Amino acid sequence: MLLLQILLLVSCATDNMEDNKFTPWHYLFFGVIPLSSIFYYIKYLNSAYVITSFLLYVFISFIVMALLWKLISIMTLHWDIKKHFVIFVIVAVLVTLDHLIKLVLLKIKFETSVIGDLVLIKHRRNLSQNGILNFLNIETSRLSMIVFKVIIIAAIICCYNLFKSQTAKKAYTLIAAGAVSNLLDSVFYGYTLDYIHFHKIVTYDLKDYYVDTGVSVIILLIFLSEIKKSKEKKDR
Repeated sequence: MLLLQILLLVSCATDNMEDNKFTPWHYLFFGVIPLSSIFYYIKYLNSAYVITSFLLYVFISFIVMALLWKLISIMTLHWDIKKHFVIFVIVAVLVTLDHLIKLVLLKIKFETSVIGDLVLIKHRRNLSQNGILNFLNIETSRLSMIVFKVIIIAAIICCYNLFKSQTAKKAYTLIAAGAVSNLLDSVFYGYTLDYIHFHKIVTYDLKDYYVDTGVSVIILLIFLSEIKKSKEKKDR
């Protein structure tokens, strides 16, 4: 959520991004967030086993994010992402998918190994429910987290209308789905229920990948926009 909060400030300040065709090379950008997390997790990389877990986290995250982007791209081939009703339907589908997985896992108490102890489907209750608060080891009340998340969703809605680029709108739809799913976690459970466990690295759920995918695309668009500006200045 830290990246999301920083991104909202950046996004609200600028919308010079034009639509860019998403090429196979652009998909490589989905590795940026997982790889950049090494600066935080490096203190835990004290054995070959944990390093392998981190590499699996990077690889699996890249695959999941690429698939999510492909999914929303297919959905928007037939539906106009600029229509609010379409956005609502896509967000509802994504949020339902995340919470259906959680309900099934909770109902049958399902846990399993995917790759030994390195990658597990395993429940984890994230009581602080926020990356910044986890890092600072700060506990918060259920009500305060609900209010905080409602404010985040309101900010996302406000920023969304600033974008004209269809690619940016798709990215923001994913971010909105992650934020709404996060809010429902607080409402229904009082904590965030994560279930994709990477040994001694992190435990994710689908909504985390929604946010990471959306943030990656927005960062990519900002990056491409800055490159274009730089070229235009040189050509003058």
